Amino acid sequence: MERKYKLLIADDDQSILSEYGNYFEKQGFIVELAQDGIEGLEKLRHDKEIDVALVDLKMPKMDGIEMIKEAHKAGNNAEMIILSHDTESEKVDAIAAIKVGVKDWFEKSDLYKPKFVVRVKELAEGIPLEEVSRILSVIRD
Repeated sequence: MERKYKLLIADDDQSILSEYGNYFEKQGFIVELAQDGIEGLEKLRHDKEIDVALVDLKMPKMDGIEMIKEAHKAGNNAEMIILSHDTESEKVDAIAAIKVGVKDWFEKSDLYKPKFVVRVKELAEGIPLEEVSRILSVIRD
């Protein structure tokens, strides 16, 4: 039986929470939702089983970058993906987020869900499938 991965979606947009939450549940994920950065951070602090967090860059109470920094300080090892809008200032922020340990970022307006779910699964699994194949091929030689 395939392991179910646990996903946190932190976003202040209720339609994003609903749409992405439903989509990832249909893909076999266990999904937790948070409506702002503080709620997202609390879930990451208390649930070490979360494999991947999808974090909106701009949220009330605590923005996505601060939430991620605090989660890392608290010892949470979940892989992080930033979700942003298609604006130049958010792109700069997303790049800054990658520098603090975020593994990837996606623009909400340009999101191709099948490719997105593959990337989330790769991060949840820990090692990309291509890397596993490469390692196995070296070991066989």
